[in-house]
Amino acid sequence: MYGTYNLLLGLAAPIVLPALRLPWFRDHRERLALYPEDTRAALAGRRVIWVHNASVGELAAATPLVERLAGSFPAHRLLLSATSLAGRSLASRLPAARAAVLLPLDFGPCVERALAVIRPEVFVFTETELWPNLLRALGERRVPAVLVSGRISPAAFRRYRRLRSFFRRVLSHVAFFGMQSDAEAERIVELGAPPDRVTVTGNLKHDRPAEAPAIPIADGGPVWIAGSTRPNEEGICLDAFERVRLRVPALRLVLAPRHLDRVAEVAELIAARRLPAVRRSTLGAAGWTAADAPILVLDTLGELAGLYTAAAVAFVGGTLAPHGGHNLAEPARAGVPVLFGPHVENVVDAARVLERDGGGRRVADADALARAVEDVLVDADLRRRAGAAAAAAFPGGRALDRSFESVRRFLSRE
Repeated sequence: MYGTYNLLLGLAAPIVLPALRLPWFRDHRERLALYPEDTRAALAGRRVIWVHNASVGELAAATPLVERLAGSFPAHRLLLSATSLAGRSLASRLPAARAAVLLPLDFGPCVERALAVIRPEVFVFTETELWPNLLRALGERRVPAVLVSGRISPAAFRRYRRLRSFFRRVLSHVAFFGMQSDAEAERIVELGAPPDRVTVTGNLKHDRPAEAPAIPIADGGPVWIAGSTRPNEEGICLDAFERVRLRVPALRLVLAPRHLDRVAEVAELIAARRLPAVRRSTLGAAGWTAADAPILVLDTLGELAGLYTAAAVAFVGGTLAPHGGHNLAEPARAGVPVLFGPHVENVVDAARVLERDGGGRRVADADALARAVEDVLVDADLRRRAGAAAAAAFPGGRALDRSFESVRRFLSRE
């Protein structure tokens, strides 16, 4: 199967590899493992801990682990990689990281070139991005690959299971699997991971502490945050927002699309309804009040978690649209009642706990969403109880400690 996999990559290589060298794709050249001189200099002759996070959300969740590794192993250099440009941009701003790059394409020459420059002592990756050639090359160099906060959704499991013999070989190159839950651990073992390398360490997203908001937003009426929204969900949220404002006129809405390249699309959707809105990037550090506009479009990276602490209620996207759901623990840990749709395959455990303990509520459409938002806003006692239950559902600390210990045992302090 490795032969078939590389044959398919080889068919695309004559188009993709030259294209990435064109001026239009200058920002993507690191996918070819063509690194700038300052990156090479930062890593040359150093012992490197390579930490990979696919998305901005995964990087945010892994930041405490990155910081602890940097503090505990000062002789090492932390290299962060991401799959997206947005993730790389955020990674480059972390003080604990000495360098940040895009993950190389999983094509033999790119992987070899990357490893020749980085020469990692350990490769740490989160969630479950399985790159067959990269993992095999690490294994051949006896570089331990350590998975932390590992996850395989039921949908991904069904896809992977069709190629179980291939994934058994891929997974043989991973030294340790720290999975988010018992169900995730069972799935990775069924796919072929050696059982003696699999442990439940927990979900790093559930451990991330609540942050202070980057700008003040609490003054001027209650705030509803719709975070990590996907196409079609913004329209549903705006429908619900207009209905709730008939009962709660001071309500304000923060819309935070999952991907920033959709900000203009979301702004046009709001304008078509003739609703006043402002973008976060235009506010500077002054903050946001009802005098600016009743709707704030979050068009910056890394600020959503902090804004949740000033919200009265939150909706988490990717759940009304069929994307499997995004991070429910982030608003919950801020003590905010959490609303979500029926599509929670990626966050099923968090959704179950929130519903069970009263910290969250499942909604099916704009009508149900409007009713749920209104219920929380008009009933202060319900809001307090639901917020406290949400915060208590994710006490934190354990996943970070277990993940750190999982990585630490593959590193030397000398």
